[in-house]
Amino acid sequence: MMTANTREGLLILCVDRDNDLYQKTGISSPVIGRSECLKAAEALAIADPEEADANAIFAAIKEYDGLVSKGMKAEIAIVTGTFEGGIEADMKIRREMSTILERFRVEGVIFVSDGVEDEVLVPVIQSLAPIISVKRIVIKHSRSVEESYMIIGRYLKMLVFDPRYSKYFLGLPGVFLLIFATLVYFNLVSEALIGVLFFLGIIFIIRGFSLDKIAGQVRRLTPSSYIRIFSIFGMFIMFVIAFYRGFVGLGNTIEFKTVMLDPSQLLEKFPFLLGVFIENALLFMWSGAGIYYVGHILHSFIKGTAYKVFRYTVGILTLVLLYFPFLELSQVLKDPNRNPFSVVSTILIGLSILFVLISFTYIRVSEKRKTPNVEKDSGNIGSV
Repeated sequence: MMTANTREGLLILCVDRDNDLYQKTGISSPVIGRSECLKAAEALAIADPEEADANAIFAAIKEYDGLVSKGMKAEIAIVTGTFEGGIEADMKIRREMSTILERFRVEGVIFVSDGVEDEVLVPVIQSLAPIISVKRIVIKHSRSVEESYMIIGRYLKMLVFDPRYSKYFLGLPGVFLLIFATLVYFNLVSEALIGVLFFLGIIFIIRGFSLDKIAGQVRRLTPSSYIRIFSIFGMFIMFVIAFYRGFVGLGNTIEFKTVMLDPSQLLEKFPFLLGVFIENALLFMWSGAGIYYVGHILHSFIKGTAYKVFRYTVGILTLVLLYFPFLELSQVLKDPNRNPFSVVSTILIGLSILFVLISFTYIRVSEKRKTPNVEKDSGNIGSV
């Protein structure tokens, strides 16, 4: 049985976040003690002489020897994460740190790092034990051209053989080259260029907006969430129709044709054209927003969130009351001689109706909240 806190002193800690130690040598972590850490460093250096983690372990051993030679109590250990990195790696590092702390009462940690992911690892270690020093190990490289080529070659090798990078560096370009070669074979050079650019554009959009992550989340959606998705797509469809109807309405006017022939008249005709666009697009745009709100009302009703049902209902009511001021605005823009007070009056009327309905709703909600307390108090009085 492991005895907790059998020793105390400083802990010289080396962290291999991507678990190269196990991947390249088969040595499991945590590795505790000078002799075991030395074996691990030698095995890793032999397996991959260019591995930065091996240099960090040797530096940790040197630091340990220096402290012990000064008569200080110290221990040395290696902890590792996972090959994939990320949260799972940090959780594994935390678990192994806890195992070490069960055997060794740590007064402080001397963190020996290769300097690559210090900002990620320090909080993980600091949450378990105080870090009193961070020693970064940077491998010295010659500045000669030959050394530079060697470093570039090393990273190219990583891009080719490391699955984390090769699928992007080799896989996707390979698909594009295959498509391009096939189309060129059938004398479709222009189509090949268009196809490659099209697929590149799709990939840039997917990665730029994280659509792949969003698609992964869709699989975990609840059935009620599909109502929201349907309402969102419905809203976008109605918006497209709204813009289409607006531009069709513009195209049917003499003013629009005049502006196309003489762009200098745009400033003069712009209010009229804007009024025509609003008049033709307003109903479809408001319908799209209404579909969005109705979908969210149904979703909130199924989920049992009454306050959201109320919020989206108020949204629909606001849309209805704003429809008439915007419609009146379009008429004022089309006809400068029309009285603009009609817009102001419809806004004030809508605001008054909205205020009365919301105030009435709040009063009803407040009364319902007070009713259970009154009944409870009356019951207590009767029992007395």
